[in-house]
Amino acid sequence: MVGPKVVIDSREITGGDIFIALQGERTDGHSYIGTVFETGASWAMVSRAWYEAEASPEPPAGKGFIVVADPVAGLQHLSILYRNTFAIPVIAIGGSNGKTTTKEMVASVLATGFKVTMSQGNRNNHIGVPLTLLQIRSDTDVAVVELGINHPGEMGVLAAIARPTHALLTNIGHEHLEFLLDIEGVAAAETELFDYIGDNGGTAFVNADDPRLQASGAALSEALFYGTSDRPDRHCRASSISVEQDGRLSFLVTSSNEVEQVTLNFTGKHNVINAVAAASVGLHFGLPLVRIREGLEALAPAPGWKRLEVMDAAGLRILNDTYNANSDSMRLAIDALCDIPCAGRRVAVLGDMLELGAAGDVEHELIGRYLHQQTVDKLFTLGEKARLICRENPNSCRGHFESQATLLNALLGELCDGDTVLFKGSRGMKLERVVDALVKERIITRQK
Repeated sequence: MVGPKVVIDSREITGGDIFIALQGERTDGHSYIGTVFETGASWAMVSRAWYEAEASPEPPAGKGFIVVADPVAGLQHLSILYRNTFAIPVIAIGGSNGKTTTKEMVASVLATGFKVTMSQGNRNNHIGVPLTLLQIRSDTDVAVVELGINHPGEMGVLAAIARPTHALLTNIGHEHLEFLLDIEGVAAAETELFDYIGDNGGTAFVNADDPRLQASGAALSEALFYGTSDRPDRHCRASSISVEQDGRLSFLVTSSNEVEQVTLNFTGKHNVINAVAAASVGLHFGLPLVRIREGLEALAPAPGWKRLEVMDAAGLRILNDTYNANSDSMRLAIDALCDIPCAGRRVAVLGDMLELGAAGDVEHELIGRYLHQQTVDKLFTLGEKARLICRENPNSCRGHFESQATLLNALLGELCDGDTVLFKGSRGMKLERVVDALVKERIITRQK
């Protein structure tokens, strides 16, 4: 079975595709109907409003329209019908932080013994999840699907689309407080995934180091607990965690009477619990611990990962964690900066954490106080709220900046060879642009 190729980007049409005409913020897929048919699409899913406004146009010979009230709902319904034709395990991965890393680790572990289909990139929302399900093929043994939310009730909707047989939540943290309000609101929204498993049957992998997930998982009839404690009820656990000279993580993973030494191509001690989650999944699917180790050690962050990506460039060691930020991931990034071996000074370049709503000021002040307790030598901040982090650290803060250009100039004047520099902020701050410009300018300077 080849399976359908369903696309939402007209530039991805190759031949025989189903094009879904979505209305986006910047463009309307209906504007490209003629183009997608010319470039090889066989079908176009369009809204009834567009179809009637265009006087019910006839498609080219051999082509066809799928007319629906709403193409987004149509895409979701199509993916549900398609997913229901497969009786394979579907592992849904959610949580506040580390979803994508854990998804990649789970897929890498399972790939040592199975044919895996997984979510690509950050396709984890009401559009991305259906597109992932539509990538399942007849030779797929197991699907790994990332579920991302920012509003109450969304997890239940995504679970109903994916119909997972297994569920994993990484942790509960201070994410999207603009919409989820507080940590209890986050917990309620995320654990809808466990509720789905409880109501429909299946197995949950539970991070026992997270008290809210521990409590939620305890109510399930089929739950496997993993973590860092040596309690006998742990399906899988990690111990002896250390950070290598190059920033990589080393630890022991234990299950029953098996023990393996694992070295990850990732930094940040919090990634150990993500790896143990993947190990727990692998063990449940019958993989020996040695194969699980191979799967974990085979995975490396792709260029442009931007999740605590370690870069040795232009005399600096850079921790590029610019993909996104909330207060929990900010603390973990600061911890990673302090843990990694450093020849020079430890420098934090921190941008605003967005989507915190009314908690924004308080959360930035708390990060400032947390940073004050750590061994960070210099601090630079960017954005409206990040000035509060700077204010809490008058001795180490070298300045608060309103533009990337002024921040870049300050960094070029302050940083020295051997420094380790963390860049962390929400996606909207686009701090990766400062990283790229900094490396480029330092390379040019060093060549003179």
